[in-house]
Amino acid sequence: MNNFSKYLMTELKLRFRVPIQLFFVFGFPIFLMIAFSVIFAKNNPSYLQENLGIIMMYAVLSASIASLSIEISKYNADQYYSMLERRGANKYVYLLAQILGFVLIVFLSSLVILVIAVFAYHYQLPDFGVVLLYYVKLYLYAIPFFLISIIIGFGVKNPAIASSLGLPIMFVSFFLSGMMIPFSQMTGIIRIVSANFFLTQLLSALTETLTHHYLLQPNWLEILLSVAVILLLAIHTIRHSSLAKR
Repeated sequence: MNNFSKYLMTELKLRFRVPIQLFFVFGFPIFLMIAFSVIFAKNNPSYLQENLGIIMMYAVLSASIASLSIEISKYNADQYYSMLERRGANKYVYLLAQILGFVLIVFLSSLVILVIAVFAYHYQLPDFGVVLLYYVKLYLYAIPFFLISIIIGFGVKNPAIASSLGLPIMFVSFFLSGMMIPFSQMTGIIRIVSANFFLTQLLSALTETLTHHYLLQPNWLEILLSVAVILLLAIHTIRHSSLAKR
């Protein structure tokens, strides 16, 4: 337990020393919130009130797919996990601490977004119980995206490739899930694809927690099958990575 705390503090300190990661986890979600509020609030004054649950999800994708995947790839390419094992440390415990470090940063980022929404955009904050339930769901729904970061991080040879994969996946996910163009404004084949994209359905469930109405009815069978596939891919990637080798 003492080692885990030490690993976690080390990772948190490292994360706050990397400007590009701070941008993606803090600056980028805030920028998108402000930009989309300006764009869509013209036609829908209650845009932020209806979509804050989605906006706070920006931090999850930015921290996991765009940041954690690159860090894992860097550590793996530098054989940092192997070095930890040679020094008697548990590399799996360190990886867990690494992931938890990003989880805590996501929490801080979402709090910053929430504070800005309340004080700058007069967002009407729900009851504490509703906010707590939202955060529980947010972290549960974040699991597949941290698994995707593991797949990318251990599945490629270096951080450059991880970045070239992670950023497009993040932006395509933003687009297809209605995080950039509201789902209600999609038409044709894009709307059909978005409606069957598991992230869109997770965002609908998150939005319902705060607004009490769904963007679309979540298909939990599709969601569970998608997460199961991602989990199996993550297990396969780890088992065939240098992390599993002694």
